[in-house]
Formats: sequence, C-alpha cells, structure tokens
Amino acid sequence: MCPERVSKLRKLLGAPDSLITDLREHQSYLTDATYFSETPISLLLAESVSDIVTTVDFCGQHNVPITPRGAGTGLSGGCVASEGALLLSTEKLRDLQIDPSDRSAVCGPGVITKELQDAAAAYGLAYPPDPASYEESTLGGNVAEGAGGLSCNRFGVTKDYILGLEAVLADGSLLKCGRFCRNRGFSIGDILIASEGTLAIITRIAVRLIPLPGQDTTILVAFDQPHNAAQTVADINAAGIIPTVMEFMDGDAVECSNQYEQTEGLDNAAAILLFETSDVETELQTAQIGRLCQDNNCSYLRIESDPARAEALWQIRRNLSLATKDAAAYRISEDVAVPNSHFPALVDLVAQMNAQSSLRINSYGHAGDGNLHVNFMAGSDSPENMAEIDRWVEKLMRRTVELDGTLTGEHGIGLAKRAYLDLEFDSSTLGAMMKIKSVFDPHGLLNPDKILPH
Repeated sequence: MCPERVSKLRKLLGAPDSLITDLREHQSYLTDATYFSETPISLLLAESVSDIVTTVDFCGQHNVPITPRGAGTGLSGGCVASEGALLLSTEKLRDLQIDPSDRSAVCGPGVITKELQDAAAAYGLAYPPDPASYEESTLGGNVAEGAGGLSCNRFGVTKDYILGLEAVLADGSLLKCGRFCRNRGFSIGDILIASEGTLAIITRIAVRLIPLPGQDTTILVAFDQPHNAAQTVADINAAGIIPTVMEFMDGDAVECSNQYEQTEGLDNAAAILLFETSDVETELQTAQIGRLCQDNNCSYLRIESDPARAEALWQIRRNLSLATKDAAAYRISEDVAVPNSHFPALVDLVAQMNAQSSLRINSYGHAGDGNLHVNFMAGSDSPENMAEIDRWVEKLMRRTVELDGTLTGEHGIGLAKRAYLDLEFDSSTLGAMMKIKSVFDPHGLLNPDKILPH
C-alpha cells in the first residue's frame, strides 16, 4: 500500500497508530504455528468493529486483499498473509459478557478460550470446547477454523456452541446472524463457521454455556500394540460408552512427551489412552472402560480421582504439540479424521509409514471422534526430506478418504491442504463452494488463496 493510501486510511481510523507498516518489531505476525510465512503490506491491530468496517470498505475501494488473524496458533497457514494483503488482527476485541440466567456469553473475537472458560466457571458454568492451544487461541480463530478439543467426545466442538455471529462482509457492511438477528431468516452463521476468514471477518460471537460437570475421574491406560489401543477406542464407541474425553497417543508420541516431561509408568508404552469420566456415570463408565481395555490386552491401567495428580496426567497430552515440535528440527503436523470403526486402520497406517520411512512419524488425537494428528518429523527441511514428507502426507490423505474420512478434523484447510481438496470433494461440491465464495466476496479480497483451489 503506497504511503499516500496508508496516510489516508490512518486518518479514517479511530486509533491511527493501530495501522503498522514497519513490521521489524512484529515478526511473529508473519507466520502461524506452521512454516508458512509472508510479509503483509501492513498490519492493522484493530481496536474496534468500526475500525474493521472502515478498513474493509477502504481496501475494497482500492482492491487490497485482507487476511484476518486471531492469535496465530493455527496449523494450516490460514492466517498467514496472502501476497500483497493487509493483515487484520482482531486480538484486541476482547469484550466479554456472561449472562448466567440465560447460560450464554457474548464475546469479542479476541477473547482467549481460557478467559471465557474461567469467566463462565465463576458462575458455575462451562464452555466445553478446549483445543490444545486453549490458553492462547482466540474465540474468533476457533470459529474461523471450526476448532475441536479434548472434550469434544462428549460435549461437541465449537460449532455446537455458537448461538449467533456478527461479521463484516467484503463490502464493509455488518452481517448479523442467529441470536443477533432474533434467529430469523437463513442460517447464514453456519456457513461462516470454519470458513477461515474467506467469507467475512467475525467481530462478535454469542455462545451457549452449560452447567459445570461434576467430579472427574481420569483413566490412563498403556498398551503393547498401537492397534490394541485403537481397537479399544472402536469397542468403546460401539458399546455406546461416551466418556467426557478419550485421547489416543502412539508410543513415539509418548516418547516425545516423556523427553519433554517425564511421566512415571510410560517408558515402554507402544500406545496410551487417556480418558475422563464425570458426573453420575463416572463410576459405571470407569468400570466399563477398564473391562474393555483389559479385553484388548492393556499392559498398565491407572485410575486417578485426585485433581492435582489427574492434571499431571493430562499434561502428557497437552504437552504433545510442543513436545513433538521440540523433538525435531523440522515438523509438519496434519490432522485427519475417520469414522470410529475405521480408527484402528488409520492408526495401523501411521505405524506402517513410520516403519517404512526414514522420517519419524507419530500420531495422537481426539480418538472419540476419530480425529488423529499425524506428525512428520525430520532433521532438516532439506529438499530430500521435504519431498519425502510430501509423499507420505499424500498417502495419508488418500488413505483417509478411502476410509470415508475427512482431510481435516479441526485444523482447517488454509494453505496446507488445498492441493488435496479434490480427493474429498467432487467438482460439483467444489463448484458450489466457489459460488458461495463469489456471493460473499465477489472480488476475492478476503483471505485469498486459502481453502479453495486456484
């Protein structure tokens, strides 16, 4: 953006200093949790919805692309600036209001997930979606990516808690959906969820809250074979048992976690499962889960009701993203999901890839909904390593679709998975998605080059 236009836009903003063109002290905004990186033409740290409306309108008049951004914790490159784009951060929009009588909250897109959870807990309420990055990720980013979390097995994912959305459209107008328009008209808000900023920029979010669950019990189970752990997951689902949390980690992922922070009893585990049961069913579910784990030849089973000791066990899982990144000079993390009955086949595939590849390939994920995060780890980003990673990622994507699965469970498509879209979607479906994009954003200025193919 030329200096004249920068000056003109600054005069229109409520906080002129929020528009930054010298990004030397803002390098973290050039990327997310991937290796994708791009320097935007400028950065707007929006301080109000009015600033966003003004900026979107201005950019539309001057044909300047816009890439929206939350906390930058994403794993698909979705918030990395498109070439020649203005990067628009919503992190400062952090208004938060809890309505305990209605069991709901209204949040700005910059509210951190944990902030909402803590605020709700003060009223005896809970906001269940809890991605691993819940201490950093924003509600706006979670909605844009369609985030899940550890508690999704029982309570559902982000989209299940959205009561209403407010968003700025590509022409600078303000769209109100769901609760913000008295739930009248088309359910447009559903289209915005997981659209990764390609259709509109989210500015306000109404969410549903639930009563805080009761006493929790944590169960940690180790297995000598990854397949046995995965089969246990399938058996639990087939039996209709729905624990609050059901997480899978293969042996190599456990090793990464142990190297990051040692945990007693897991030195030789080929795979582990972590469960959480709660409320009135906790005793019954704990017994049922224990029996099915034993039926599948578990090697270690620990039941923990003490909150402090249970939290130490959950750190095994919450550490994994950092632990796997710390264990290799270069790591690509993909997330796929399959029907529960096919989860053992997906776990077997990862074990086979790890055995056949010179890379280190491991996995962990939200087993309750068949969501597996697969890490491809190498000693460097050499052309040879990158080519091998590409080969194995494509194999993972193809096999996932063969198993009636999806290319992404919660990370989004972004830049990382655009090349594989035609594996999952036929031309008619892709065509319909592109038509929706053209209606919302006829000039293609909102987060271009994301999700949809060229």
